[in-house]
Amino acid sequence: MSPSPEVSLVDVDEEVLDRLLALAKRDASPDEVAPPLGGPGWNPERTAWFFGFHRAAAYGLDGLAREKTWGILADGSLAGSIRLRRIPSGTAESGPAGAVADTGIWLGRSFRSRGVGAAALRLVLEEARRAGLSRVTARTLAGNVGAQRILASAGAVLTHDDDGTVRAVVEL
Repeated sequence: MSPSPEVSLVDVDEEVLDRLLALAKRDASPDEVAPPLGGPGWNPERTAWFFGFHRAAAYGLDGLAREKTWGILADGSLAGSIRLRRIPSGTAESGPAGAVADTGIWLGRSFRSRGVGAAALRLVLEEARRAGLSRVTARTLAGNVGAQRILASAGAVLTHDDDGTVRAVVEL
Protein backbone atom coordinates (compact mmCIF):
# COMPACT_ATOMS: atom_id res chain seq x y z
CA MET A 1 0.00 0.00 0.00
CA SER A 2 1.34 3.42 -0.89
CA PRO A 3 1.78 6.07 1.79
CA SER A 4 -0.97 8.58 2.34
CA PRO A 5 -0.60 11.73 0.25
CA GLU A 6 0.43 15.04 1.78
CA VAL A 7 -2.80 17.00 2.24
CA SER A 8 -3.22 20.75 2.66
CA LEU A 9 -5.96 23.34 2.29
CA VAL A 10 -5.87 26.30 -0.08
CA ASP A 11 -8.13 29.36 -0.26
CA VAL A 12 -10.59 29.30 -3.14
CA ASP A 13 -9.68 32.19 -5.42
CA GLU A 14 -10.84 32.50 -9.04
CA GLU A 15 -8.09 30.23 -10.38
CA VAL A 16 -8.79 27.51 -7.79
CA LEU A 17 -12.53 27.93 -8.40
CA ASP A 18 -12.11 27.23 -12.12
CA ARG A 19 -9.96 24.19 -11.32
CA LEU A 20 -12.53 22.92 -8.78
CA LEU A 21 -15.31 23.07 -11.36
CA ALA A 22 -13.15 21.25 -13.91
CA LEU A 23 -12.38 18.56 -11.31
CA ALA A 24 -16.05 18.24 -10.36
CA LYS A 25 -17.07 17.87 -14.01
CA ARG A 26 -14.53 15.14 -14.77
CA ASP A 27 -14.24 13.29 -11.44
CA ALA A 28 -17.46 13.62 -9.38
CA SER A 29 -21.19 13.36 -9.75
CA PRO A 30 -22.90 16.77 -9.94
CA ASP A 31 -25.19 15.67 -7.08
CA GLU A 32 -22.14 15.18 -4.83
CA VAL A 33 -21.03 18.74 -5.40
CA ALA A 34 -24.10 20.94 -5.93
CA PRO A 35 -27.85 20.88 -5.32
CA PRO A 36 -30.11 19.50 -8.08
CA LEU A 37 -30.87 22.74 -9.88
CA GLY A 38 -32.19 23.01 -13.43
CA GLY A 39 -32.16 19.31 -14.21
CA PRO A 40 -29.42 16.70 -14.51
CA GLY A 41 -25.74 17.30 -15.12
CA TRP A 42 -23.71 20.48 -15.05
CA ASN A 43 -26.32 22.82 -16.49
CA PRO A 44 -26.09 26.64 -16.30
CA GLU A 45 -28.11 26.84 -13.04
CA ARG A 46 -25.88 24.37 -11.20
CA THR A 47 -22.72 25.98 -12.53
CA ALA A 48 -23.94 29.44 -11.46
CA TRP A 49 -24.76 28.10 -7.97
CA PHE A 50 -21.28 26.55 -7.71
CA PHE A 51 -19.53 29.83 -8.55
CA GLY A 52 -21.84 31.88 -6.32
CA PHE A 53 -21.47 29.53 -3.37
CA HIS A 54 -17.67 29.58 -3.41
CA ARG A 55 -17.43 33.32 -4.09
CA ALA A 56 -19.73 34.09 -1.13
CA ALA A 57 -17.68 31.79 1.10
CA ALA A 58 -14.46 33.61 0.17
CA TYR A 59 -15.25 36.17 2.88
CA GLY A 60 -14.94 33.53 5.60
CA LEU A 61 -16.79 32.58 8.76
CA ASP A 62 -17.34 36.21 9.71
CA GLY A 63 -18.52 37.25 6.24
CA LEU A 64 -22.13 37.59 5.15
CA ALA A 65 -22.41 33.88 4.24
CA ARG A 66 -20.77 32.90 7.58
CA GLU A 67 -19.00 30.20 5.64
CA LYS A 68 -15.51 29.39 4.39
CA THR A 69 -14.49 26.93 1.69
CA TRP A 70 -11.06 25.58 0.89
CA GLY A 71 -9.67 23.57 -1.95
CA ILE A 72 -8.08 20.32 -0.84
CA LEU A 73 -4.63 19.60 -2.23
CA ALA A 74 -3.27 16.03 -2.21
CA ASP A 75 0.41 15.89 -3.12
CA GLY A 76 -0.11 19.25 -4.83
CA SER A 77 -3.09 18.15 -6.97
CA LEU A 78 -6.53 19.65 -6.41
CA ALA A 79 -8.63 16.82 -4.96
CA GLY A 80 -11.91 18.48 -3.88
CA SER A 81 -13.35 21.01 -1.48
CA ILE A 82 -14.22 21.25 2.20
CA ARG A 83 -16.20 23.90 4.07
CA LEU A 84 -17.13 25.25 7.48
CA ARG A 85 -20.41 27.11 7.99
CA ARG A 86 -21.42 28.81 11.24
CA ILE A 87 -24.76 27.58 12.51
CA PRO A 88 -26.92 30.56 13.48
CA SER A 89 -27.74 30.93 17.16
CA GLY A 90 -31.29 30.07 18.12
CA THR A 91 -31.39 26.87 16.03
CA ALA A 92 -31.71 23.38 17.47
CA GLU A 93 -28.05 22.59 16.71
CA SER A 94 -26.47 25.86 17.81
CA GLY A 95 -24.66 26.43 21.04
CA PRO A 96 -23.42 29.82 22.18
CA ALA A 97 -23.69 32.36 19.36
CA GLY A 98 -21.28 31.52 16.60
CA ALA A 99 -19.63 28.63 18.47
CA VAL A 100 -20.98 25.78 16.31
CA ALA A 101 -20.36 25.08 12.63
CA ASP A 102 -21.14 22.31 10.21
CA THR A 103 -18.79 20.89 7.64
CA GLY A 104 -19.08 19.18 4.31
CA ILE A 105 -16.61 17.71 1.87
CA TRP A 106 -16.49 16.34 -1.64
CA LEU A 107 -13.58 14.61 -3.29
CA GLY A 108 -12.98 13.61 -6.85
CA ARG A 109 -13.40 9.84 -7.29
CA SER A 110 -9.72 9.33 -8.00
CA PHE A 111 -8.81 10.78 -4.58
CA ARG A 112 -11.16 8.66 -2.48
CA SER A 113 -10.06 5.83 -0.17
CA ARG A 114 -6.53 7.26 0.05
CA GLY A 115 -6.72 9.11 3.40
CA VAL A 116 -7.32 12.49 1.75
CA GLY A 117 -10.76 13.03 3.31
CA ALA A 118 -9.62 12.15 6.83
CA ALA A 119 -6.59 14.44 6.55
CA ALA A 120 -8.69 17.31 5.16
CA LEU A 121 -11.21 16.90 7.98
CA ARG A 122 -8.41 17.07 10.59
CA LEU A 123 -7.18 20.29 8.96
CA VAL A 124 -10.63 21.89 8.89
CA LEU A 125 -11.15 20.95 12.56
CA GLU A 126 -7.89 22.80 13.32
CA GLU A 127 -9.30 25.81 11.46
CA ALA A 128 -12.49 25.52 13.55
CA ARG A 129 -10.48 25.52 16.79
CA ARG A 130 -8.52 28.59 15.65
CA ALA A 131 -11.85 30.31 14.91
CA GLY A 132 -13.00 29.67 18.49
CA LEU A 133 -15.65 27.11 17.59
CA SER A 134 -16.60 24.55 20.22
CA ARG A 135 -18.41 22.00 18.05
CA VAL A 136 -18.50 20.91 14.41
CA THR A 137 -21.34 18.86 13.00
CA ALA A 138 -21.82 17.03 9.74
CA ARG A 139 -24.54 15.03 8.07
CA THR A 140 -24.16 12.17 5.60
CA LEU A 141 -26.29 9.41 4.13
CA ALA A 142 -26.63 6.21 6.13
CA GLY A 143 -25.17 4.30 3.17
CA ASN A 144 -22.03 6.45 3.01
CA VAL A 145 -19.91 4.22 5.22
CA GLY A 146 -16.67 5.86 4.05
CA ALA A 147 -17.79 9.29 5.29
CA GLN A 148 -18.93 7.77 8.56
CA ARG A 149 -15.50 6.16 9.07
CA ILE A 150 -13.77 9.47 8.37
CA LEU A 151 -16.03 11.31 10.82
CA ALA A 152 -15.62 8.65 13.53
CA SER A 153 -11.83 8.70 13.10
CA ALA A 154 -11.95 12.44 13.90
CA GLY A 155 -13.75 11.71 17.17
CA ALA A 156 -17.30 12.33 15.98
CA VAL A 157 -20.24 10.81 17.78
CA LEU A 158 -22.56 9.39 15.11
CA THR A 159 -26.34 9.28 15.42
CA HIS A 160 -28.52 7.51 12.85
CA ASP A 161 -31.68 9.49 12.15
CA ASP A 162 -35.03 8.18 10.90
CA ASP A 163 -34.66 10.05 7.59
CA GLY A 164 -31.81 7.85 6.35
CA THR A 165 -29.04 10.23 7.37
CA VAL A 166 -26.34 10.10 9.99
CA ARG A 167 -25.51 13.13 12.12
CA ALA A 168 -21.95 13.52 13.35
CA VAL A 169 -20.84 15.77 16.19
CA VAL A 170 -17.22 16.56 17.02
CA GLU A 171 -16.69 18.40 20.29
CA LEU A 172 -13.61 20.62 20.08
